[in-house]
Amino acid sequence: MDPTEWERLLFNLILHAGESRCKAKEAAEYASEGKWEEAQACMDEANQEQLEAHKVSSQVIKMEARGEPVDFSILLVHAMDLLLLAWSEIDFTEQFILLNKRVKTLEDEVAQWRNQKSEN
Repeated sequence: MDPTEWERLLFNLILHAGESRCKAKEAAEYASEGKWEEAQACMDEANQEQLEAHKVSSQVIKMEARGEPVDFSILLVHAMDLLLLAWSEIDFTEQFILLNKRVKTLEDEVAQWRNQKSEN
């Protein structure tokens, strides 16, 4: 693979992994506001971008497995680092959304309980 194609491949990985991370962060912001549908839509996009990034990283792994030269570079390190960070961000955000839903449910129950108590 010529250097231009190699760089294009790595920038494609960076693009998809970075977009995945941004969408996960956006989902967390929506969850903080209780906007569950918007949060889920962003998570769907984050997962789709992550899938695209994973496809690119699989190409790199397959190249290495076939014995093709995989040039070590700061760009490769950055791309793989961003990919792992995006995976972590998605995992964290999924848990964050679930936790926020549980907190909201508990807050609603407490509010109902207080309203019932004040009516008596």
